[in-house]
Amino acid sequence: MELATGFNNTKFVFSPVCVNDASEFFESISSREFPSSLPLAEIKTLTQAKAWCLDMVSGWESGKCYVWTCRRSSDSAIVGQVTLLPKENCLALAYWVVPSLWGQGIATEMCKSLLVHIQRTGYRGNVWAGVHSWNARSSSVLKKLGFKEIEFSVEGAEYLLEIVC
Repeated sequence: MELATGFNNTKFVFSPVCVNDASEFFESISSREFPSSLPLAEIKTLTQAKAWCLDMVSGWESGKCYVWTCRRSSDSAIVGQVTLLPKENCLALAYWVVPSLWGQGIATEMCKSLLVHIQRTGYRGNVWAGVHSWNARSSSVLKKLGFKEIEFSVEGAEYLLEIVC
C-alpha cells in the first residue's frame, strides 16, 4: 500500500502533519472543550505541540504512523486530523476535530475520505478503532462509516471495518 502524501475531497484538503501545524493544533487541543482523557490533552505547551508534530513527521518517514492534517478548502483553517497506525493485522484509525466544529459531520467526512483513499491505494484488510465509553459521538461516526462493534467494556468499545474491494 502506497499512501499519497496529500489528497482532497470537495470540502477538505488533507496533507501530512508538519511543524507549521503546531500553533493551530495546540490552540484546538488546549481548548476547554477538548476531552482531557485523550492522550493529545497531555500536550500543555506550544513547544510540546511542535515536538509532537515533529514526532509524527518522523513516524510518517519511518512508516510507523501517518497523520494527515485536514484543512477546509475555502479558508485553509485546520478542522482536525486523521491518523493511521499500521498494526500487525490491521490499520488503527484515530481522529480528532476542532471542538468548536463538533456536530457538523466533519469527523465522518474526514474518516470517510481517508477510508476511500486507502481503498484506492490498494489496501485490503481491517481497520480498527477504539472509543472511550463516554464518547458516544465517535461511536456514532464509526457506525455511520460501517464499522462493527467487536468488543465493549466499561472503559470503551472497539470497532472493526473490513475493506475488501
